[in-house]
Amino acid sequence: MHKRLSIFVLIGGLLPPVLAHADCIDLGKGEPSSLSGILTHHIFAGPPNFEDVQKGDTPEPGYVLTLDKDICLTGDADFADPKLRFDEVQLVPTEETGEDMRTLRDSRVRVFLKNPMPAMTGHHHRPLVAWVTAIEPQGDPTKNYGTAATTVEAFYKALETGDGMLAARFIIPEKTEKGLLSPGALSRFYGNLDEPLKLHDVHAIAEDKFLVRYRFRDGERVCDGRATVTTTRRDGRAFIKSIRADSGC
Repeated sequence: MHKRLSIFVLIGGLLPPVLAHADCIDLGKGEPSSLSGILTHHIFAGPPNFEDVQKGDTPEPGYVLTLDKDICLTGDADFADPKLRFDEVQLVPTEETGEDMRTLRDSRVRVFLKNPMPAMTGHHHRPLVAWVTAIEPQGDPTKNYGTAATTVEAFYKALETGDGMLAARFIIPEKTEKGLLSPGALSRFYGNLDEPLKLHDVHAIAEDKFLVRYRFRDGERVCDGRATVTTTRRDGRAFIKSIRADSGC
């Protein structure tokens, strides 16, 4: 028994380092190509000391993706330490993804990446830095079950198709008789957009109040929208009572 155990110990000691860290992301293979987590916006400390903007360091805005579990890195002998495990990644927007990242911050997303690299300079504020080529929301489809959020989501889904008549059914009737929330007005605006409205997320901030994120393009104007929607219940059914466009569109 002791002889067999000694053999296993000897073999384990001879395993190459790459096998000892087989679960790590291999930067040498261009990994990772995508990651999922919670996207947040940060102000990092830049030069001269890279420590604290309130002590005179230059503010460097950026994004961090918080992962569900720790990862580690291999594939770069100089800067990737496979013994270091971490759960935050610094993300850099591209020209194509900057607006979507602003809209989807503080929510769960999946990002598609290019040029992943280990931290090498003071401008790299997390162990892994990568550029985002595409981003998509990854909300939990069950989180709104049994809440008024389903009514809010249905309203914006109707607007995605430009169907003002259908959308107006989810608003209290007295608000739809005339004005911007009437079926005709909703259809004329949302049915003629150059880029149709796309709902990103509905997030509850109170039992009857929701933060909504969406995007559309009207001519040259691109709207990365945020709205606060208040609901009410009538005969056991939820209706939209008011909509406040926090982003101005």
